[in-house]
Amino acid sequence: MKKVCLAMTTLLVVLSGCGTTADKAERQARIAKAVEQMLADRHYKVDIEMMYPLRGASMNVAGTYSLEVKGDTLVSYLPYRGQAYNVPYGGGKGLNFTALIDRYAERSDSKGHRLISIETKSEGDVFQYELQVFGNGQTSVDVHCRERDPISFSGVMDVE
Repeated sequence: MKKVCLAMTTLLVVLSGCGTTADKAERQARIAKAVEQMLADRHYKVDIEMMYPLRGASMNVAGTYSLEVKGDTLVSYLPYRGQAYNVPYGGGKGLNFTALIDRYAERSDSKGHRLISIETKSEGDVFQYELQVFGNGQTSVDVHCRERDPISFSGVMDVE
């Protein structure tokens, strides 16, 4: 009787694991397809989770910071921590602005990740955003400014 119960328990565990793996694979495929479509449409949003200043420790980002591309427009709502060199009195807008994209380039690397380069400017500074987008929606963002230290972020694409 104990052998039958043990066999049934083992069978249930194996079968439940198979269903979970299939569901997980299906979900990953759906996310990868959604990421590809959003990149092709040039309409996507990256929700920021961590920031990595040039100087100092990395930190979790509390709040609803994001980077959004809407066709030919970039909406940057990002925190900043670092050295500013020549900015307007009071610090200016920092990395919080909406601007037209001057240059947008996209390519794939040898591992299948998408590499995106965006150049734009706002009042008082010129920006270059370098994004590395993985198939699961995870994204790293490097921001290079003319008048500020560079800073990096990590987050995930909003596929919902």
